[in-house]
Amino acid sequence: MRHRSRELDLRRYDTDKIPNGYLQVYDRIFEALIDRPIKLLELGVRTGGSLELWRDYFPSGTIAGLDVESQAAGKNDDRIRIYKGRQEDTTVLSRIAAEVAPDGFDIVIDDASHIAAPTRASFWHLFDNHLRPGGLFAIEDWGTGYWERWPDGKAWRANEPHHAGMVGFIKELVDEQAAHDATRGWYDEPWERSSRFESISLFSSIAIVTRKPEVRDGA
Repeated sequence: MRHRSRELDLRRYDTDKIPNGYLQVYDRIFEALIDRPIKLLELGVRTGGSLELWRDYFPSGTIAGLDVESQAAGKNDDRIRIYKGRQEDTTVLSRIAAEVAPDGFDIVIDDASHIAAPTRASFWHLFDNHLRPGGLFAIEDWGTGYWERWPDGKAWRANEPHHAGMVGFIKELVDEQAAHDATRGWYDEPWERSSRFESISLFSSIAIVTRKPEVRDGA
């Protein structure tokens, strides 16, 4: 296995993905994409350090970033595009896609609000309209739903259902993965539809949804 993060000088990048250990997950997931001319969008980029990381991580990739602040504006270059706006603003999201990835993004990473409502809005808009078949959508820091002091979080208590905040949203995505069974009334009844997801993988603090690849005629 190729660990791309070990090939880079990680001291150069201002991003919490490094101390939080997220690259250990991404190295496994992104290995096959390293040398491809991928199009990547990250929501929530703060000073832009993660965009510089992704630019170097994918040497042939084009990287776009969105943030409500303009701290990263100076990081624009020939392979990085910075936009200002809110993650739930679907008009802005579609404009970014039209300018950067008219054929769809290969990777979307949500490191923005970590609040369920805006995360849900940006996820479904991008997934349905601007993520390529076979594309990857990573949602970071979904565990905020367990934080009692987080705006839409709630403390976890044993033996009690928990659907607060981002945790509740991730459970909605699990329901979508299970659409084959969730839309079947009984075990011997036909299902209404299959999932739009190829898979959903859950890691500590990161959830990664893979969109189903295109099905070709005769396949």
